[in-house]
Amino acid sequence: MKKTCYMLSILLLINLLQGCGAREIEKKAFVIGVGIDQKKSSDDSSQPVMNGTFQVAVPRSLKPEVTNEKAYQNFQEKGHDISEQISKIAQYSNKELYFAHNQIILVSDKVAKHPERMERLLDFFVRHEDIRRSVRVFITKGDTKQYLDVENNEKLPSLYIDTLSANVQNHSRTASIKRLGDLQEDLLAHRSFVLPMLHYKNTEEIKLGGAAIIKGESSRLTHTLNEKDTEAMNILNGEFQKGMLFFELDEDLYIYKTDKSKSKIKLVPTKNGQLTFTIKISLEGEIQEVNKQMDSRTVSADHVKKEVEKQVAKKIESFIKKLQNQYKTDILGLGVYMEKHHHNEWLKLKNDWETGENHFSQVKINTQIHTTISSAGGLR
Repeated sequence: MKKTCYMLSILLLINLLQGCGAREIEKKAFVIGVGIDQKKSSDDSSQPVMNGTFQVAVPRSLKPEVTNEKAYQNFQEKGHDISEQISKIAQYSNKELYFAHNQIILVSDKVAKHPERMERLLDFFVRHEDIRRSVRVFITKGDTKQYLDVENNEKLPSLYIDTLSANVQNHSRTASIKRLGDLQEDLLAHRSFVLPMLHYKNTEEIKLGGAAIIKGESSRLTHTLNEKDTEAMNILNGEFQKGMLFFELDEDLYIYKTDKSKSKIKLVPTKNGQLTFTIKISLEGEIQEVNKQMDSRTVSADHVKKEVEKQVAKKIESFIKKLQNQYKTDILGLGVYMEKHHHNEWLKLKNDWETGENHFSQVKINTQIHTTISSAGGLR
């Protein structure tokens, strides 16, 4: 991790030097991370005030020979929107905040819970001419400013967080990483979506896990998913690569570790007219044995395969019930499927899909699970 982040730091510095002349560099403060927190207003305005943290790289401190100087500076200001915060920073900073090399945007859960706040915040970044659509967006548990001041072996907290997101490919306990460009499409379509969540553990460590549900109708955070439910969501969405399922069989503990994950949605005709979907799930992985009894007889691969499918069904069925009955929010892409493949029918349903009559909570969702064991270990 240290080597990776150091290389990213060097690459960032090279990009800065190549992209601008020396004089231009001296006039700009290169933002690499942004955090937005909720702050109580000190005036009589009814509009909530936000506190912005803008992490700026200090290029000279990234040099190997500089060891006791921070490689970043955090500018913090409050304001009703980001433009006001930037304007206030300009009153005491002799450098202009420059966003072309920004890596991450952090939004605190408190800010994200305000109606339409997420949409207005992200709209600023989408419209800003210097900000790339590839910037990664996260929801934080608690204030973002503490995340942007983590002190560990990495020189830049923003790049530490960015490299955490790269490790998502090695586990399935968090939502897929969302980029700014992806969110723009969801927000414009008033489509519900999920964002990965960051958790502050201590002054040296941050954990990436779980998910935040952003409701399409209001563009605000309505619920959060723990890691168990996030895994179920990823299975249903075909994003369970590198996932792990633990289960007991004949008093032995096994692990099914997935390598490939797919899912496909299909609308199924019914005689009673009830809207019914089938989600076909395909998983491919290997079996790893844990705590196998010495006198235990070897079980068949077919027996284990059936147990894996049973455990997957149990996991996702429980989550589907929670989605429909408690959250009443479509983060499975059923509405997207309807819009694309059954457009005329979707036009009749879309206004009440997650609100009003809430058709999403009334549809029937069936699942078909097929697992493949690519490596069976000691199974026969």
